[in-house]
Amino acid sequence: MKCPNCQTEVLSENINIQTDMGKCQSCQHLFHVSEHFDAASFPFELNQPPAGAWYKNDMQTIKLGATMRSPVAFFLVPFMLIWSGGSLGGIYGTQIASQNFNLIQSLFGIPFLLGTLVLGFFTLLTLFGKVELTVDRQGGKVFTGIGKLGKSKTFTWQEVTRIHKSREVNSTRKQQGQIVIDAAQPIRFGLGLSTERRYYVFHALKKIQSQYKPERR
Repeated sequence: MKCPNCQTEVLSENINIQTDMGKCQSCQHLFHVSEHFDAASFPFELNQPPAGAWYKNDMQTIKLGATMRSPVAFFLVPFMLIWSGGSLGGIYGTQIASQNFNLIQSLFGIPFLLGTLVLGFFTLLTLFGKVELTVDRQGGKVFTGIGKLGKSKTFTWQEVTRIHKSREVNSTRKQQGQIVIDAAQPIRFGLGLSTERRYYVFHALKKIQSQYKPERR
């Protein structure tokens, strides 16, 4: 792999596939390996997805995806139970037990109720969530959610100009990788995927794009 900045051949020890980062020993330039992927140097096997990812091709439609299951669920589940039990139990549980409705107390508990719903959905994503793309020769659909509950965004190959990876800084100032499909309406997904699963989905999608996307004249 060559440095995208100065074109010097980058030493193998300066390339980390797991973190998707490379560093040029000549100009000290940092770059994302996946955005300058060289198939000759790093062979990619479409039919060998990592654990937690899948690829199904019935010749008409391709289903490509990965689970969002994460070890962080071991921390989120007890935290959510403590949060919801302490806040909602104290605000609404006492009213139910005493059968005495308090309007001010109930209104005060609305932010805690909304916070519990958001935290609960995020926790369920780390347990049962998935990212799945359904693709054919015309375009595809990107789904993120649980079962059939979630959000979907569609695209056509004709409007896709680029598929790349980007970084987003979350509320804790930690960078998270995601996949971006630049189209009429850009589609961003994959924030909850592990590095290995996101790496596979990204390169599988790039390979499918090379097969399906019509050539520009």
